[in-house]
Amino acid sequence: MMRVSVVANCQGEGIAAALRALNPGFQTTFIITTDIYNGSVAIEDIFAGSDYVLAQRNIISAAPDGQQHKLKLFPNIAFDGYHPDITFIRGRKKGDTKVVSVDSDMVIYHSAIAFFCYFYGLSVEDTLGHYNNYVMSRLGYTEKWADARAALLAEGEAVGMPISAEFHRWVGQGCFMYSNNHPHLRVLVDVAKRIMAQMDIPVVNHNVTDYLPDALRAMPIWPIYPPIAEPLGLSGDYTFKRHEPHGLLNLREFVERSYATYDQYEKDSLQSLMLSPGDIGALLYGNESKAVISGNPYKNLDARQFWKNSVASIEMGELDPVISTTFIIEKSDKVATAGSCFAQHIARTLSKSGFNYFIPESAPAELDVEQAHLKNYGVFSARYGNIYTVRQLVQLIQRAYGKFIPDEKYWIRKDGALVDPFRPQIEPEGFKDFGSLAASQEELFSAVRSMLENMDVFVFTLGLTEGWRSKIDGAVFPLAPGVAGGSPDFDRYEFVNFTAEEVTTDLFKAVDLIRGINPSCRVIFTVSPVPLIATYENKHALVSTTYSKSVLRVAAENVSNILDGIDYFGSYEIITGSYNRGSYFEDDLRSVTDNGVSHVMRIFMNNYTGLKNQDKVDNTKASPAVTATRSTTLFDIVCDEEAIANF
Repeated sequence: MMRVSVVANCQGEGIAAALRALNPGFQTTFIITTDIYNGSVAIEDIFAGSDYVLAQRNIISAAPDGQQHKLKLFPNIAFDGYHPDITFIRGRKKGDTKVVSVDSDMVIYHSAIAFFCYFYGLSVEDTLGHYNNYVMSRLGYTEKWADARAALLAEGEAVGMPISAEFHRWVGQGCFMYSNNHPHLRVLVDVAKRIMAQMDIPVVNHNVTDYLPDALRAMPIWPIYPPIAEPLGLSGDYTFKRHEPHGLLNLREFVERSYATYDQYEKDSLQSLMLSPGDIGALLYGNESKAVISGNPYKNLDARQFWKNSVASIEMGELDPVISTTFIIEKSDKVATAGSCFAQHIARTLSKSGFNYFIPESAPAELDVEQAHLKNYGVFSARYGNIYTVRQLVQLIQRAYGKFIPDEKYWIRKDGALVDPFRPQIEPEGFKDFGSLAASQEELFSAVRSMLENMDVFVFTLGLTEGWRSKIDGAVFPLAPGVAGGSPDFDRYEFVNFTAEEVTTDLFKAVDLIRGINPSCRVIFTVSPVPLIATYENKHALVSTTYSKSVLRVAAENVSNILDGIDYFGSYEIITGSYNRGSYFEDDLRSVTDNGVSHVMRIFMNNYTGLKNQDKVDNTKASPAVTATRSTTLFDIVCDEEAIANF
């Protein structure tokens, strides 16, 4: 039996238990690192009595000479992307001279916001008012994710155990941390499996998370605050779970008990080891006086952050929801587009304005303009058709590089022609045989690779959460089988309505794939304002539309807030906002008017290209005949989704 000592912080107990459960051939002993530092256990004895010592990086310097070959490192899973407000506090109790760690109802965890407010003499009520989106944004809490992710992945690299793949899996399953240094059991089991893989030791029992006790779950669980949770596609709250069996605290109870704890210490001795009160004050109020700190935090905000000033009190055509952009599109930049049909407006506007709309899949010379358009050349940067769901985008990138080869090869139309299941309306006449379909796909993949490798800016419009996928391999289609080819075989296909967590994870993955190919590519996300033409859910079409657009909007906000070089552009808000009283939709309440499109494009060009077009939108409603003509000749947008209603 292999004797293994696990030397680590509190995470080591879970890893030791996981190793024993994954392979009964382990005889594991857990030694907490503090026992070495305080002399309770001699490091020499640990190495002498072990075949291997599994440890975190802080033990390297303590390894005895000649024993380093026994040492195997694993990462310390520290991640504050979910809990950036946690801090640690030390100070002197009243009547004492010794500086100690300040314990709390959450053992050693404290809220930097609560401590800041206490330090400056704010009331409990004022403190409760500081737990809001504005304060957390100013403190950088809502943008902490990217740094936390980079730090955790760097920790894995530093110990020779890259954990990028595991990280994506953890995130895809929801929050994976109870606090900033207490991961879920599933994380520790994954680390244990990686240790075993590096030691060439087989896993015997694979599903140990089903029955192993999660010791860290019994410890305090810090809440994910709503302003932090929502951009991540999660549900947040302010419920603080204490060490079992001591129950829960709501935010008011937590703040009141924190104040009572701090009152036991000399105030001038208290120190926050993360964000100090001075740091927070500077971030929130700059060099303004303490009097401002105790006042209304909204006092000095930009006028555009108030509804009355920026929405209700301006002319409809003047609304511009863009506060700032992180980059400008130059005329020399290769700009590629993809997504739902609304993305085509941006492509047309850029082309008409002399910008470099990048189309690596150009039409054959023998086709005239009309024929090329009928065959979908130039509608997007390549002939991939409408990409309604983010999962489609991920799979398109994977297919272009041979990383995903779907089982579904073709569908048969009623007239006997073949169609491409992943772009079923790309060829009006269909394909005569599979050879021509496969050749067309290869042309597409070549163009997609060229696009991904050479584009400077990628504009992606998120359209839907509803879709259809293969039960065999999870391949996602833009239309349901049976709409434009194939048949609705429910043994082979299934309906899916992606959740906020799934869309957010997919969008992160899409950006990772793009940046892995083209690290300097900048990205603009938009959300299509066009409602669902129909929902397969047993729900009202308005309810399903609201869900779908809300999920897409959350995902776009999440990724654009966290990753550099990613912007969100508010075309959805311009078209659907109550300020225009529905005037940017046609009588069907679904088609966007040309005035609405013009407003969106003017704001886009003003903010992203520096080309100022001050022509105001003409908000006079056009006649139905004029509207129909404009819709077909001015924009001529191709929407696969329209086929759903053709029955």
